[in-house]
Amino acid sequence: MLFSGLAEVGDDPILLVSTMFKASQDPNKVDLGVGVYKDAKGNTAILNSVKKAEQFLVDNQATKTYLSPAGNPEFNKLVQDMLIGADHRSVSENRVSTFQTPGGTGGVRIGLEFVKACNPNANVWISNPTWPNHTAITKSLGLNPKQYRYYDIKQGQFQYEEMLEDLSGADVGDVVILHGCCHNASGADLSNAQWDELAALMLEKGLVPFVDFAYQGFGDGIEEDTYAARVLSTKLPEALIASSCSKNFAMYRDRAGAITLVSSSADEHSKNASHMLSAVRATYSMPPDHGAAVVAHILGNPDLKAEWVSEVDEMRERVKKMRGTFVEKMNEKAPNSGFGYIAEQKGMFSYLTLEAEQIQTLINDHSIFFMGNGRVNMAGLTDDNIDYVTDAIASLFKS
Repeated sequence: MLFSGLAEVGDDPILLVSTMFKASQDPNKVDLGVGVYKDAKGNTAILNSVKKAEQFLVDNQATKTYLSPAGNPEFNKLVQDMLIGADHRSVSENRVSTFQTPGGTGGVRIGLEFVKACNPNANVWISNPTWPNHTAITKSLGLNPKQYRYYDIKQGQFQYEEMLEDLSGADVGDVVILHGCCHNASGADLSNAQWDELAALMLEKGLVPFVDFAYQGFGDGIEEDTYAARVLSTKLPEALIASSCSKNFAMYRDRAGAITLVSSSADEHSKNASHMLSAVRATYSMPPDHGAAVVAHILGNPDLKAEWVSEVDEMRERVKKMRGTFVEKMNEKAPNSGFGYIAEQKGMFSYLTLEAEQIQTLINDHSIFFMGNGRVNMAGLTDDNIDYVTDAIASLFKS
C-alpha cells in the first residue's frame, strides 16, 4: 500500500507549547511560547490601521479576479521601497524585483527554490540557533545546510567572532541566511559596524546574503531596522531578502510576505526573475491578495501609514519595557540569576539561561509554557503576570 509505509512525524515543538497552554486548567497559566505579539492585556488584537484599510477594501474593491504569479504590484513596489529604499542603486539599474509571497515563510521557500535552480548542490549557511523552518526548508529542497555559530544559549552570549570565523570557511557562491533584525530566537543583533564588517567579508569570500526580515520595526524602528538589508544589498552584487508583514501589521493568518531579488546586472536579472516566477507558478500559482491589498493601502495612504508606524512604535516599546521590567525584578528577587542580557536584546524573543530541569519545573509546577530549549516570547509578559513569572523563576535560584 502506497500510504502505509510512513513513520509518524513528531509534533512541531512550538505548536506543542500552544497545545499544552490551551489544555491547562491552571488560572495562572502564562503562554510565552508562540511567536505572536500580545498587548498589555495579553491579546493579539487587529491594528486600527488594518481595520480601516480592510473597510476601505470592502467599500471599494471591485473584483477578486486573479492577479499574477508576482502578486499585487502596488504591494511589491511599496514593500520594496520600505525594505531597501526607492533610491537604491539596484532600482535605477533595473536589477531588483520584489514578488509577493504567502507570508515570510513563502518568501524563504521561493528564495531557496531559486537558489536550487541556480545550483542544486548549493551550501546554505544557517545561524545556530535559528528559526527551525530555515533548516527544514533547506533540507526539503535537497540543499546542503551548514551551521555558523551565532549565540551561546547557556551563557546568553552573542558569538560574533565565531560567526566570522565560521563564514570565513565558506565557499564562493555559498548562501548565508541572516536575520535582518530581532534575531529569532535569541534577540541578539549585530551592530551597524558589525554589519559593515560582515558585508566586507562576504564580498571578499564571494558569498550571497539571504536576509530573513520578519520583524521590521520591532528592533529600533521601521527605517532604522533596514540597515542590514540595505548595506548587504548595496555592497554585494547579489542578494535575496524575504520579508513578512505578519508581525508588524499583526496580520499573521493573512499571510502577506515577499521575496526581493537583487541581481548583478539588468541582463542577468531578467533571466533570474523568470526563474523566480517559474518557481512560484509550480508551487502555489499566485499568492493570496487580501493581506497584500491591506498593506498596500496602508503604505500608500500617508495618514494611515503614520497611524500604522505609531502602532508599530507602541508594540516595540511595550516589549522593550517588559524586557527592562523583567530584568529589574529578577535582579531584585534573584540577584545572581544573570538575566541582564535580556534588556539589551531586541524583538520578541530571548533565551532563558536555565537548565532543562528548571524549564520543566516552570512548565509542570507553575504552568508557564515556553520552549524546552529556553526560548521565550517576551511579548507574552504583561503587568498582570510579570510578578508571577519572575517569582516562579526566582524560586529556582533559592536553596
